[in-house]
Amino acid sequence: MKNNLFFRILGQYEYKILHKRILFTMLILLIYITGSNIDIVSQEKINRHEDSFYKLAVSNMGGDIHSLNIFSLGLGPWLTAMILLMLLRYRNLDKAMKQTRKEKHYQEKLLTLAFCIVQGYFVINQSIVKEHIKEVNIALLILVVVTGAMLLVWLADQNVRYGIAGPMPIVLLSIIRSIFNQRLPELHVHTVILVTIIVLIAIALLILLLIELVEYRLNYRDIMHVTETRTQSYLAWKLNPAGSISIMISLSMFILLNSFIGLMMGVFIGTSSDSGILSFANVEGITFYLIMQIILGYLLSRLLINTKQKTKDFLKSGNYFENIYPGRETEAFLNQKARRVCWTGAMIVGLIIGIPLYCTLFVPQLSQQIYFAIQLIILVYISMNIAETIRTYLYFDKYQQFLTKYW
Repeated sequence: MKNNLFFRILGQYEYKILHKRILFTMLILLIYITGSNIDIVSQEKINRHEDSFYKLAVSNMGGDIHSLNIFSLGLGPWLTAMILLMLLRYRNLDKAMKQTRKEKHYQEKLLTLAFCIVQGYFVINQSIVKEHIKEVNIALLILVVVTGAMLLVWLADQNVRYGIAGPMPIVLLSIIRSIFNQRLPELHVHTVILVTIIVLIAIALLILLLIELVEYRLNYRDIMHVTETRTQSYLAWKLNPAGSISIMISLSMFILLNSFIGLMMGVFIGTSSDSGILSFANVEGITFYLIMQIILGYLLSRLLINTKQKTKDFLKSGNYFENIYPGRETEAFLNQKARRVCWTGAMIVGLIIGIPLYCTLFVPQLSQQIYFAIQLIILVYISMNIAETIRTYLYFDKYQQFLTKYW
């Protein structure tokens, strides 16, 4: 009787698409948790040095190098490969649109595989104690972590099709695990400093919430409602269209570049270690990362806005902006507005991430707490993006009968 009542309530609200996708995502997360707990190297051979931002950054892409396991590389190589190919395809959208889904996936997976090998070699050499490095089969370990990374990529790709928010739930769970694994040292600071840090974190979270909710609107004339003076049509853009994915991709590219330099040092010098320049322990490394974050955030936002396609849509529909001619003039107008919006959003996100990173140089005794705060900010940001995806599916479920009738 209770089961019948449960299914009756479930059927009444008709959240069929949403609850199926949630169940599929939960299955993906279960597989991810299982694989993350399968160590491929004993804990005695793993470096026990103090946690660095490198470890925290890897966890922000679904990886875990606190222990060397199947999914240690995470989704970083895939995210890097995907954004590089997207930016290359943006140069010639007409040619990219002619490519089949199979061709695009083949290119992504091939480039991801190359990135996995580079990062896998670097992570293994960094994670295993030097005294035990000769006791392990490095080629076999690389094969395992690369296979695990490709499996995780396949799971994330399946979650894009049948689950919720693609790779974001995996990254969200990875950050939560990393937060609980951290052992923060005891604070010996003045109460005023502690209160100031908490207030700054709250302000950063509030700003992230605002840039997710605030829209930049461009009013235009809709020829279908030209006689209705009360109806106002507008083109809406978020201040940061790239969302949290820009942070994950910038961290991924920074780590991959660091891994590549470490690999080259291992080949030519004989020692594989973190690059002194590309490190969060100095001003140069932080500045380089922030520049990369801002540029990638801008490019990804422009890619998602896609002013070229919007200009074509306006030509087809006949809609127009007042005092702006269709075609090239409309495209120039949209590009000008898009540059303003995308640079603003990218700079705001860069400041929110950059100020805490620079603080670790001036207050090194609080570095672990500041890294924790950065992870908390990213965690909330990703949660907001996932919540927005869920609202989209709820909206579809609400009008499912109407949409399926004509779609």
